[in-house]
Amino acid sequence: MSVKKAFVCFTLLVMLALSSTIRAAKTGDFELGGYIKLMAYWDSTSSVNKNITLVTTRNNAPRPAHEGRTRFTAQNTHLNFKITGPEIWGAQTQGFIELDFNGGGPDPQVDASSSYLPRLRHAWFRLNWPSGWEILMGQYWGVFNNFFPETVNADPMLFHGMAIQRFPQVRVSYTTGPWTFTTLMGAPYDPGNDDNAAGALVDVNGSQILSETFPGGNESLIGQRGLIPQFGMQVQFEQDLWGKAAFFGRPRGLVANLSFGIQRNRYDGGVFLGRTWGQNNFTATAIPAVQPNTVLTPWVVQTTLFIPVVPTKTKDLRGTASITAQFQIGQGLSFIGGGRNQDNTFFAFNGFLNNFDGFQGTVLPEYQPRLQKRYGGYLQCQYYINNAWFVNYVYGFSKAYGVTQARNGALANFLGVLNPEGYEYLTIQDQIRDIQEHNFSLWYRPIKNFKFGLGYSYLRTNYFQITTVGSRQTRLGDNHRVQSAGYFFF
Repeated sequence: MSVKKAFVCFTLLVMLALSSTIRAAKTGDFELGGYIKLMAYWDSTSSVNKNITLVTTRNNAPRPAHEGRTRFTAQNTHLNFKITGPEIWGAQTQGFIELDFNGGGPDPQVDASSSYLPRLRHAWFRLNWPSGWEILMGQYWGVFNNFFPETVNADPMLFHGMAIQRFPQVRVSYTTGPWTFTTLMGAPYDPGNDDNAAGALVDVNGSQILSETFPGGNESLIGQRGLIPQFGMQVQFEQDLWGKAAFFGRPRGLVANLSFGIQRNRYDGGVFLGRTWGQNNFTATAIPAVQPNTVLTPWVVQTTLFIPVVPTKTKDLRGTASITAQFQIGQGLSFIGGGRNQDNTFFAFNGFLNNFDGFQGTVLPEYQPRLQKRYGGYLQCQYYINNAWFVNYVYGFSKAYGVTQARNGALANFLGVLNPEGYEYLTIQDQIRDIQEHNFSLWYRPIKNFKFGLGYSYLRTNYFQITTVGSRQTRLGDNHRVQSAGYFFF
């Protein structure tokens, strides 16, 4: 026997022995699952990640941004471990750990070996009682992730109709008949600077306030910190009233879902270089002071309907059709993964401030942080040609509203050429007004273990601020994509 064959046999024996040892463990059975996925796609621009989140450059950007590119990736491969535990207090126990290879970000640049980094997706354990109660502890989906559109790309409609939220939490659920009630308490989302470093400024009342790097830094998050845990609540009704239609390849009846989430953040304030309307290159600059100790409350309400339109009474899915409709509205949606951090907050003029620390003897315009309000959602129509072939179309959107465009003569006089129109809005970022996506997919699943998809997506992103490059002015960036994927489930 060759050395190579001997090594292969030894490896197989070790794996079999390990599997037998795990299955013989007193805590219960061990199950390995997941899938291997290869995704390939061509984009008409080079400023869209694999999740088709948004277009980061305008259509008047310099030439290299619009030359298009082709990518292949296997980083959305999933690996999970499920452990069935012993009974305790009359409840059945179970644990679950899941990994993918997105640790480098949504679309990282890699070397020739394409060695993606592993990332923890889920890590939880739960107790289930026969009476319908369940307690789950660990990292798991929030209450806004029950219904994903079935598209070729991963994380579909992200930032324009879907939230992607997995976070540490304690969750309690109760199911009775067709109703399921869920409540959770989890880690607050907090991407801001929480460091009271030396060099922090002190206001005239002696209160310490944080100062980001001046100029520069992530000023839209000055001193942000979560004050309370994040809370989520959900009510769901599900019942076979007139038949079922396919939901990710399995028959499902009518579902109505209502979810709510909330947390509270404090913004400590500081100074930064800000920009406002009225300049087509987005270059108007002022040095404002941000009002300290401002408490803001991000929240969101979401409702979802899954409707079997052409139903079946059996497991035969041919000729069946469904509609999934989801709508959400709230403010500060990045706390549930519903938007970029830089679009989460803007600043509104709040008067003038005398003797701000670090600027003694001067007068500065004072601004108050405000959460950006948004609404959006998606609509999916799906039709099964037969039990192997099916098609779906998804339209997703998100739009900001309530962003102030008020003007103030005193502000215009004070700032002069920096803000000649006196707009009360201020931000450091080039913020998004709205996003829309049309996504078509053709799927083929000949057997349970294999699935292949071919798709097309058109994405358009409109920004609040018009920019000028050469003689071209626009607020729009758009992208066309042709994409494909193959899955092996195990």
